[in-house]
Amino acid sequence: MIALVIVVFVLVLVLCIFYGYYHFNAQVEKDKEQLFNLTGNSEKLVTKEDLVHLPDKMKSYLIRVGVIGKCRDCHAIIKQSGQIKQRQDGKWMHFMAKQFMTANPPGFIWAAKAFPIFVKDKSTEGKGEVNISFLGLKSIAVHQSKETDESALGRCLGELVFYPVGFLNNTIEWKEIDKNLVKATIIVGSTATNGIFHFDENGLIDRFESKRYKAETLEDFTGKIENYQTKCGLSIPTKMKAIWNLKNGDFEYFNCDIIDYRIE
Repeated sequence: MIALVIVVFVLVLVLCIFYGYYHFNAQVEKDKEQLFNLTGNSEKLVTKEDLVHLPDKMKSYLIRVGVIGKCRDCHAIIKQSGQIKQRQDGKWMHFMAKQFMTANPPGFIWAAKAFPIFVKDKSTEGKGEVNISFLGLKSIAVHQSKETDESALGRCLGELVFYPVGFLNNTIEWKEIDKNLVKATIIVGSTATNGIFHFDENGLIDRFESKRYKAETLEDFTGKIENYQTKCGLSIPTKMKAIWNLKNGDFEYFNCDIIDYRIE
């Protein structure tokens, strides 16, 4: 009798896990389709004329990473493997994630699994959402607010390094600060935010700094990127670290490697 109860319990647990995966993936697929269908895919190609409005540093960078001749309104699908933690003294949790990105308008959906926690983070038409769930079955926390909108759009702006065609979008205004710093202000819908891109001696972006909300507090944020490689004809960074620059010291809470990359 006890053995039968154990078998039934294990069977129910397995079914719940499978349903959680199915439910989570179905929600992500629905959001992806909504994001990808915001504009038609004309497959218009980027020309040098598309770069004339940009600061010289950004123009040189985009030519160097290979945007000329690439599709202006296609989509990037990125797989990541990495680590994340919630507290400075907390333990690292391994995750696998898939990120969907659009260039026009700039937007993303990030779906991560750090068993048993599933996370969906997104910015669509300037609206952000963070949904943290247990096995994709029950939401533990859902964040939807003006602060979430701004932080999600700020993440979207900084991570355009992974799909640099998005830097051409007219939702972004540019200001060259000096020979190695360029400020970008992005406005999508009713949401606006900004950040500063840092360039290394090779003319490649190696750092993005901005202010983002950590809970309800506006904090300094730095995204560090490195290890540029050619993927689908674009030179993109394949390693990233995300760091809160807090008053009591820096807190690196996220790092990842890109393990697969495609454009469609």
